[in-house]
Amino acid sequence: MPRTHLGDSGGTVELRRLTVADIPACSDLAESRSSAREESKWEFLLTHGEGWGLFDEEGLVGTTIVTRYPELASVSMVLVAERAARRGHARRLVSHVLDTGVSTLFATSMGRPLYEQLGFHAVGFTDIHTGVFTGPVSDISHIATAADLDELVALDAKVSGLTRPFLWEQLLTTGSVRISPHGIAGSWRVRDERLFIGPVIADSPADACALIADSAVGNGSVRVDVHDPEVVAFVRAHGMESWGECTWMVKNAEQLPGDRACYHAPLLQALG
Repeated sequence: MPRTHLGDSGGTVELRRLTVADIPACSDLAESRSSAREESKWEFLLTHGEGWGLFDEEGLVGTTIVTRYPELASVSMVLVAERAARRGHARRLVSHVLDTGVSTLFATSMGRPLYEQLGFHAVGFTDIHTGVFTGPVSDISHIATAADLDELVALDAKVSGLTRPFLWEQLLTTGSVRISPHGIAGSWRVRDERLFIGPVIADSPADACALIADSAVGNGSVRVDVHDPEVVAFVRAHGMESWGECTWMVKNAEQLPGDRACYHAPLLQALG
């Protein structure tokens, strides 16, 4: 396995593929950096993506996951332990999963300078909102079934520009999908706690708001990452609070694929 000298500490780190057996260590690392543990999220991403970790003599010190679609690669879960910070580990992890194709990721304000140095540029943003939704249902949608799978995959491919039937298969079996004449919205609960809403694909911001309402009402704490001013105002007016913005970035392309005007929220930033 590739190894890297840590400098004055006299130690080395080893780069290797992550497996589901590493999920407890990944969750510990996330928690140490003030993020949620979210074991089921790690499991989903490691099942459908490629995870890499840096390990020193004390254990896991850094992670990243790349989810590869035919159209691009989505980089996520870039974490480095505080004890190993400022040693170039994040750069090494991200550089390891990049290739000559198109790549995308969401960047915090702290991570953005590194990604710009690696050739990424900003193409948009998303505003993370969490809380208990207090508005009424819109009743414009109904629950999708397996019979709707082809329609869901086709609409997602048109709007997001990504070929990812596995996402909709997963949502139909372990989550929920709302469908209306004007769009679709998936949702998935992490560890029986917070409900993640997305992808939200809709003809207009008003249609997106209606689908979010139908997905959120009665489901306790929810999270939805949105960017359109009308949708942002809607969720904030109904009990949701902003947790912070992330910048959507891309490398080796001018813009993201698809009809992004209709793409109102991702399910997970990790999935693009």
